[in-house]
Amino acid sequence: MARRDPERPKCGFTVAAAVDAVPAARRKVVALAQDLEIHLSDQAMENVELLAGEVIANAVLYTDAPCDVAVTRTGTWLRVEVTDTDPCLPSAVEAGPDDESGRGLLLVNALADAWGTRPEPMGKTTWFEIALEPSAEGTGSNFAGVPPSTRASDATVRRTERHVCMAPHADPRSSSGATTTAKQHQAA
Repeated sequence: MARRDPERPKCGFTVAAAVDAVPAARRKVVALAQDLEIHLSDQAMENVELLAGEVIANAVLYTDAPCDVAVTRTGTWLRVEVTDTDPCLPSAVEAGPDDESGRGLLLVNALADAWGTRPEPMGKTTWFEIALEPSAEGTGSNFAGVPPSTRASDATVRRTERHVCMAPHADPRSSSGATTTAKQHQAA
């Protein structure tokens, strides 16, 4: 059952630790976006479903544990967050022509307006955002000048960037103010 926060237009649910739970989870992301009255074209909603499936599959494959999914309307953006128990931040890999995996984050980078990761006390959150489209009534507009609703602590990648830029995470215990993750897994 979906959890709904009355203070923010946000819905969430938990995905079982099984790859066969991913198709239903990605369809649930679309259903929750529709419940939040998100205005996206059919193609954009198909992209949301594809990206949600990729990020959720990575969480389930690399942790063998359940993951939490949140779908949020943040002003002019649809934001999907997947929180898992693996503290290792994902990294894109170069897949060969015969490889069956290794393209998930490349798809996220190509289709999302913004995406990133955020360390959590018990793992990490991987998120992506898609810009909302104007509705027929002129509401829910897509303001090009409004930045995505990222936080300063998020490692963010923007689709408009030509290379992957990961913002450093501030560490109050460090004199330099930045930390790096020593171990990263290769995401599917």
